[in-house]
Amino acid sequence: MPFNNSEMSRDYCDRRTASTDEDVGMTMRAKVASECEAPLYKQLEESIIADIVAGRLKPGDVVPSTYTLAERHGISRVTAVRCYEELKGRGYLTARRGGSTVVNPGLVLPGERSVVQSFEPDEHEPGRFDNCLGAQLQKPPAQVLPTKAWMKAMQAVCESNAAEYSGSAERLIAPRLRSAVAAFLLRMRGLSVYSRNILVFDSKWNAMAFVAENFLERGDTVAVENPGDPLFVHECSRRALELKLMPIDREGAVIEHLEPRCGAKLIAVSPSAHFPTGAVMSERRRQQLARYAGNNEAIILEDDGYALLRFGKQPEPSLYNKFKNALHLGSFGAYLGHLCQLSYLVVPDHLLERLAPGLDVRAFSQPTFVHLALASMLESSALELAIFKQRATLQKHRQEILSVLINEFKDILSVNAGSTGCDLLLRFHSHLSKELVLQALDACRIERSSLERCYAEFAEGQRVEILLPLIGWHDPSGNSVDKLLAVKRYLAMCDIPSNSAFDVSPSASIADVLTASTQFQSPSLMYTRQ
Repeated sequence: MPFNNSEMSRDYCDRRTASTDEDVGMTMRAKVASECEAPLYKQLEESIIADIVAGRLKPGDVVPSTYTLAERHGISRVTAVRCYEELKGRGYLTARRGGSTVVNPGLVLPGERSVVQSFEPDEHEPGRFDNCLGAQLQKPPAQVLPTKAWMKAMQAVCESNAAEYSGSAERLIAPRLRSAVAAFLLRMRGLSVYSRNILVFDSKWNAMAFVAENFLERGDTVAVENPGDPLFVHECSRRALELKLMPIDREGAVIEHLEPRCGAKLIAVSPSAHFPTGAVMSERRRQQLARYAGNNEAIILEDDGYALLRFGKQPEPSLYNKFKNALHLGSFGAYLGHLCQLSYLVVPDHLLERLAPGLDVRAFSQPTFVHLALASMLESSALELAIFKQRATLQKHRQEILSVLINEFKDILSVNAGSTGCDLLLRFHSHLSKELVLQALDACRIERSSLERCYAEFAEGQRVEILLPLIGWHDPSGNSVDKLLAVKRYLAMCDIPSNSAFDVSPSASIADVLTASTQFQSPSLMYTRQ
């Protein structure tokens, strides 16, 4: 049906529409208004979510086909398909064997009891968790983003034949992008894969939701790292999956921590670049992981993270080429940040066969010219050049900041000098009072909430940790060396008798600390910026 602005301006929300399909025994409401700033697929998506949350659509209910949805609301089928793919990626809908689409039977709605009781998404809207937290964690600094190269690629696409990136040409774009990703993985990660094995998603969270939806069932056991990616932990919690936590040490995930026969259906690890520690899994642990996965017939989900930002060495080989039941997950957002959040999932043939028949796993939901711009950067090796520059810049800053930390702060903290990533993990010494350290961090405005979200569970007596960025470590708007210096002074002044002129109130601000500390200086507390 052609798109008509006058018709679309009507309020479709207040009219309940009963499906005429024989297999659809439910009603659905939808708001679609062309004058609204939100895209049509997004308006429809939010109204369907509202029906699910309100109970008008219940878990297991069959929803109308995309053809029916498009005809009913006077929109194109492409818009309807995009709406459903978004809802599938967010866990609200799922494809059922036989081709029909239903409300996810395992959906955990807001307010229902979650398996992970220690993980609270706070004020984040259900299904929007990726946009909130994903913007804070594993985000490359703006200073190292290849903005000019990306804009050049975008401009080239926009100046090309418009038919190349129109919605009707979507299926011609998909093979090109997947082929470009396959060539990129061969050059940069030594992965030899066919383009048919590469699935592309809007974001890393969408890829994780796809894995949870298609390879796991409600009540299954999943082994995850602790700390680890909070997006995946949240997704597992939302789908009522049982979690087994693996602590992290210098060799990566502690596989020995898992029970010999815990029945894990999936083991999610980041062996080449763990966040937030920067640890790389040792060969010994990799072999343990392979044996454990084989004994439990589990799938390994390998998150590549910042693997290409490894300092001093080449990235470790991917698990995908070594183990049969391995999924390889990567995100271009790790190197392009907000410029492009597209992610990919490499799935071996025998696992592709497990997907529901007719499931369109290659459907795109971002504007197709974004995919063409990324394909252009991959084909021209512009992204590889940008990654090499990022690694060199981060390596230089890392050496500078390590020198300062080791020389000036060794008496209060230790540096978890991981070999990957854009941040350093700092741990305060165990002999310092945890309450006092937390008080000092609050007084000096050190941010630690994003790091705390990486933990599904805290170990008793765990040392206080913070993240320090490799770039921007002098920026007063974030965690910086200057703020750490204020923390050190705060802790030092707590050792001074309370009747001293340098006493600091527990509620002191960073300005109070810095003002008072000018009267109390010792050589060990001085730091001169080079």
